[in-house]
Amino acid sequence: MATKPDQPAPSLSDDELLRVCRLLQQHQARYVLVGACACGLHGLVRSTQDVDLLIESSPENMQRVIDALSELPDHAARELTVKDLQENVVVKIADEIMVDVAKQAWTLDYEEAIKDAATLEVEGVRIIYASLDALIKSKSTYRDQDRVDRQQLIWLKQKKATEKHGAG
Repeated sequence: MATKPDQPAPSLSDDELLRVCRLLQQHQARYVLVGACACGLHGLVRSTQDVDLLIESSPENMQRVIDALSELPDHAARELTVKDLQENVVVKIADEIMVDVAKQAWTLDYEEAIKDAATLEVEGVRIIYASLDALIKSKSTYRDQDRVDRQQLIWLKQKKATEKHGAG
């Protein structure tokens, strides 16, 4: 679907996120969802056009990620190699569903993110997503949108801590 330059790109739907996570699960790929989709699962909802994945960096897992994402409708990931994922900070897969694949999100890597990652099951699909602390770390960049997200994530973390303390 083409959009005019003055129109915003269509937002990612829940079904599209589920489709990506289902494929990753079917291929036993190790990943943690980061970015706006993960923020949304914590209650910080904003529009996004892509799925941001932080992946475990073994060549075997990278191949599983490529195999999984190659099953998206346009098969764009079929053009990728493990070397592409190894040599680039972020690989943007421009399929019907846009997916950004990274080994590191700013100073956060998969090994750190998975330690306290949360899991949500929807329609039999496990969605593994970064904790608030991991997202805050991943948003400690110079990008304006990341600064805004980071401030809101810190506020959300404080709010949840206050609610938990008030309930206990």
